[in-house]
Amino acid sequence: MIDLDNKVALITGSSDGIGAATALLFSSLGAKVAIVGRDQSKLDKVAAECESKSPHHYKPVVIKADFVRDEDVIRTFEETISVYKTLDILVNSASLSSGADFADPNYLDEYDRVMQVNARSIVRLTELSVPFLTKSKGNIVNVSAINSLTANPSHWVYGMSKAALDMFTKSMAGKLAPNIRVNSVNPGAVHTQPIEPSMLEKYIAMKPLKRIAEPMNIANLIAFLTSDASRNMTGSIAVSDSGFLVADPYKMLTAK
Repeated sequence: MIDLDNKVALITGSSDGIGAATALLFSSLGAKVAIVGRDQSKLDKVAAECESKSPHHYKPVVIKADFVRDEDVIRTFEETISVYKTLDILVNSASLSSGADFADPNYLDEYDRVMQVNARSIVRLTELSVPFLTKSKGNIVNVSAINSLTANPSHWVYGMSKAALDMFTKSMAGKLAPNIRVNSVNPGAVHTQPIEPSMLEKYIAMKPLKRIAEPMNIANLIAFLTSDASRNMTGSIAVSDSGFLVADPYKMLTAK
């Protein structure tokens, strides 16, 4: 059973998608959450839903921030601690994708932005959180992607950032044990945005389980990893991709 009652969780990238689903699930399980994102209107909507789902009617701490800026990363942590005074769970879900190419004269600027959000901001938040998580015997879950495990030439910057994140997860799992557990969730395609029906059919056909994950599927995995139900797990790279990485490549070529 997953018990997060009265746990304090900082969940980044939670204005929509996986982060929002995680905030809603944690709230429904009785956790106190701080939600973070760039879109105030989306954050307000998620906050209202979190409060309505909370058995204790807890109101989330709402933080508008852009992790491209170091000062926003630090402010996010400070605002969370100023309200809750403690921290049990850190979920690093904020992320930027990129199709940067050498042909783009500004590709290095895009590279820097992606690495800042997908790697550096997580390192900084982890550093700030360690004293509090050590005290609470807490958990960190980093939201990575299967792009860290298989090459995607058109999204090489994104894949590179997620591969770096996976190694950080493993390194911190060893460094911070036994007081803090650190694990990673690596989703495949997740139905976070509207997809053209024909493209959705192709995605589904390529996957052995013949489905695409919804954000709540990934949120359930995150909740498991932050609970005592997974108390023997640390340094794990938990893939949730509907079987994409083990798909028969010949069947994928003929998928319709």
